[in-house]
Amino acid sequence: MKKLIPLALLFFLWATSAVGSDLPPFSEHYNSISFFAPENFGEPEKNIEIFPNPVTEGRITIKASESIQLVQILNITGKMVFNQEYEPNTSTVIIDLDKQEKGIYLVRIGFADDITHTEKIMIK
Repeated sequence: MKKLIPLALLFFLWATSAVGSDLPPFSEHYNSISFFAPENFGEPEKNIEIFPNPVTEGRITIKASESIQLVQILNITGKMVFNQEYEPNTSTVIIDLDKQEKGIYLVRIGFADDITHTEKIMIK
């Protein structure tokens, strides 16, 4: 109970100081749509297939309805383990991943209209 009183007092002081400030309330101050929206929010959905997922035989295929310009693969720590640019009108890409460790990776696909699409894959 003694620990709860200082916490309650701290919360009360914080809440009353926010009421008297010039900042708008939290929900108006931060635009939650831009934070939680996907990278291509408001853009037409790209028809993208990444298979097999999970990757079991060391190879992944990416198919898209539009021209793929760039594919990057990042490990869970953010280190880029694959980075390749492609010729215009490339709609299918096969990537060899047999040298990568098991784990979760992010596949970032760049298109001609400067839109990127990111998906998660797992290598088993």
